[in-house]
Amino acid sequence: MLKFAEDCYNGIIIDKESIYQDNFLPNLKELIALAKDRSNNLIWLTLNSQDGIKIATALDLGFKFHSCSEDELVLVLKLKNVYVPFMPTHTAGVGAIVIYNNKILMIQEKIKSHRSIYKLPGGMVDIASSLEDSVIREVYEETGIKTELEKMVGLTNSHPYRFNKANTYYIFKLKALNFDINIIDTDEIALALWYDLDDFFANSEIGEFQKKIVKSALNSKGLIKEKESNYFNDKDFTELYI
Repeated sequence: MLKFAEDCYNGIIIDKESIYQDNFLPNLKELIALAKDRSNNLIWLTLNSQDGIKIATALDLGFKFHSCSEDELVLVLKLKNVYVPFMPTHTAGVGAIVIYNNKILMIQEKIKSHRSIYKLPGGMVDIASSLEDSVIREVYEETGIKTELEKMVGLTNSHPYRFNKANTYYIFKLKALNFDINIIDTDEIALALWYDLDDFFANSEIGEFQKKIVKSALNSKGLIKEKESNYFNDKDFTELYI
């Protein structure tokens, strides 16, 4: 029979290695019967993208698609009428407000995705990346400026976004550690500059959304990241902003 582990929601997670033993179909049927006898809520099954026959077999037995990455597909079989969170429901992005000597760090993309002539540095949060690491990385790649986090100053949640999901955009104020522009990501970024802050607010080609969040960052206390957040021992990292 297939090996498995239990999760904290009365579910069963099938061991990946045991999937590739012989007799997948009878082994999976046997595990489903056992899970029903044990009154488990659901069964999780992760298969490689090339496992077409096993995917078809699981679908025939009632499994449904749940989520996927480039090379893996996660399926779930609900044995009871329980809620199964769908993944992903959101994409996450970060934006950076970096101000030095009454100038604000701005970029211009080669392919414009916004209406403003310039925009704040930032981008998408990578899988299994912290918000702090993501925003510092994006600023460096787009401008060559190294930074350190000061505070979170705002967030937006909007729908629809890419893949018809909602997008959460976290906005941070950062401190510059160097000041010479040196674009690393030259494929996507056409220009990076220190832009006079008074001109920023006066320029009609700068969007009102960006002006609003920059003004808030200048006047708001914001949320500070706690240095040590060891509240969840089973997590690789937890960020707490309070």
